[in-house]
Amino acid sequence: MFLSFFIRVAAIFCMIGFGILAKKLKLIDSGATTQLSRLVTFFFLPALIFSSLVGNFTLKTLLENWSLPAGSMLILITGYLVGVLFVRLLSFHDRKQKNQFVFQSTINNYSFLPLPIVMMLWGDAGVARLLFSTLGSEIVLWTLGVFVLTGNRFSRSSLKQLLSVPIMAIVAAVAVIVLRAVFGNPGAVIFSETLFSEIFRSFLAMLGIFGGAAIPLAMFLAGSRVADLKPEHFFTLRQTALVMLRLLVIPAVAAGILYALPFPWELRRILLVVAVMPSAITSVMLSEVYGSDTDFAASSVLTTQLCSIITIPIWLTLFFGW
Repeated sequence: MFLSFFIRVAAIFCMIGFGILAKKLKLIDSGATTQLSRLVTFFFLPALIFSSLVGNFTLKTLLENWSLPAGSMLILITGYLVGVLFVRLLSFHDRKQKNQFVFQSTINNYSFLPLPIVMMLWGDAGVARLLFSTLGSEIVLWTLGVFVLTGNRFSRSSLKQLLSVPIMAIVAAVAVIVLRAVFGNPGAVIFSETLFSEIFRSFLAMLGIFGGAAIPLAMFLAGSRVADLKPEHFFTLRQTALVMLRLLVIPAVAAGILYALPFPWELRRILLVVAVMPSAITSVMLSEVYGSDTDFAASSVLTTQLCSIITIPIWLTLFFGW
């Protein structure tokens, strides 16, 4: 079991390694990294969100499993509260680094890293539940996460962050799912059912292919940022504290909450896997987009991912009794 987990995480690091290699070979520079980060945020990620939700869920399954996105939101909010509590005990170079620390505590790797683990344990049914749970994580990421990263307050101007392209993709996907339940096919009142079905399936397939580039691109960009780091970026009290919080303290608190609440076991086990994940790869990309501390984001991604090779099997052994 430990070896299976190790192989999956090692494969992820291979993709990060490609970004490091490209930067070392001068095939990509900092300007290109920033531009690609914006493209992923405003094009590839929304396509992935929309195609995943519309392609895997119906209105019935959305309503029956509402506790999955609610639980994922709870996990991320727990990380935020723990991060805010501990950030007062540390010193930072500037406000950006402090905001990045709280963001790394809040947003974990809730999608691509849990996927192979859930598939191995519970098959396609588990994967479908995991994908649905990411709806809550996406909402927290593009609301609370962006507010934390930018240091904003809840004001009229900062509320405009809610109109980000990824959050609009979530809204559009839910709208399509509802329309599909009501009319059989959204827009069938305009097109013939056969014609519209073909158009819609083709459009959704295109978005799935296009959005599928989001995760490898995010990991590649993380690698390109890691290539610029020096040893002093890793061996700091702040990084050590973040590793302890992200991989030990936050999973323990979140798991306690999940066990205390009346979640069905088949849903709770999915959320427990999400709770023990390291910092999100996409945090590097988002730090580029929103002008935060990319060095701290990249170094924390690398350190938490490396340490998670050990902590993930330990947590899953404790949860599931192997």
